[in-house]
This record gives sequence, C-alpha cells and structure tokens, in this order.
Amino acid sequence: MKKSIPKKLLNRPFLVKEALACGLSKVYLTRMVKSGALERLSRGVYQVSGVDQGTPEELYRVATLRCGMPSAICLLSALDYYHVTDQIPKKTWVLVPQRKRVSSKDLKLIRSRNPLWKIGIVKTKDYWITNLERTLVECLIYKRWIGSQVALLALKQALSEKKVKLSNVYDVAKKMGVQHRIYSYIEVLTS
Repeated sequence: MKKSIPKKLLNRPFLVKEALACGLSKVYLTRMVKSGALERLSRGVYQVSGVDQGTPEELYRVATLRCGMPSAICLLSALDYYHVTDQIPKKTWVLVPQRKRVSSKDLKLIRSRNPLWKIGIVKTKDYWITNLERTLVECLIYKRWIGSQVALLALKQALSEKKVKLSNVYDVAKKMGVQHRIYSYIEVLTS
C-alpha cells in the first residue's frame, strides 16, 4: 500500500488537503489507516507508518500542523533547540493565540492574548520558533512554567557561550514591553 502514496508525502507528516491535492480521497486515507499503512497523528494530520519523527524539526513540524498557524515553538522546546538547557522537554511547547484549542498529550500550549508575532520569531518553511533572545525573555517572565532556576541557567549558559549579548536580550524585552519584569535578573548578572 505504501507504493500508492505519492513520493512527496512519504517521509513526512502531511495534511488531508495535501493528500487531496495529490489525488487521494478521504475514504482512501481512512482505509489506509485501518490497514496500518498510515498513522493518524491528529485530526487532519497523517504520516506513513514506520517513519521516524524523532528529530526535533519533525516534532516541531507536526506540532505546527496540529496547532495551525499562527503558532511558534517556544520556552523549553526552544531552549532545547538552541542547546542552552540540560532539560529534556517531554512535550513540544507551542505559543498559540488564547482562543486556540488543540487536544494532544504531547503538546504543551502556551496561550497568549497578545503573542507579538512580529517580535523575535524565526519563520522557517515548516514552523515558526522564537529566537534565542525572545526565548530567554519569555523564560524569565513565565518562570512559573519552567522555573526560575532553569531560566537563569539558560541565560548564563547563552551568555557564557556568547550566543547572545545581554543588551540584545534587554532590547527584546523592551520591544515586548516586559523589561521591568526582567530588570532584576539583568542587574544580578551585571553586578
């Protein structure tokens, strides 16, 4: 049955509308799921059985397909992406608008009334992810979710590895309007 799936859908998760554009019907997709040739990852998102989705990029792509746009990989998943934490995220952390509802055990949705999509978002072809400066700012202001210890260690590691400058982190916080919430952390690091 795998031979009947178009090549461009074989090695990655895909949406129903992509399958329909390739000439497959919804009924055919359902039959392929029942036969075990396809896996239904979530509503409207499928993948050929046996394809490894263990790389972070694949997990981010699947998370974006499940949540839809706009959404961005953030907080602990972004820290892991930039290699500035020892924590291994058990879920993919995704920033979404407040009204977005997605039920999935492997996603941690961070709902925001004003997600500021134009500040500190790196837009790749398959998914959006917060840049390192914005990730560090959000970790400091949303410390109740990841803990202040993890946030401070990530900031210190990013500074020691010269991945960011403290002035750039402060500038992003200023653009986001939250500089007053991270000022005490910056004071401690500079003294």
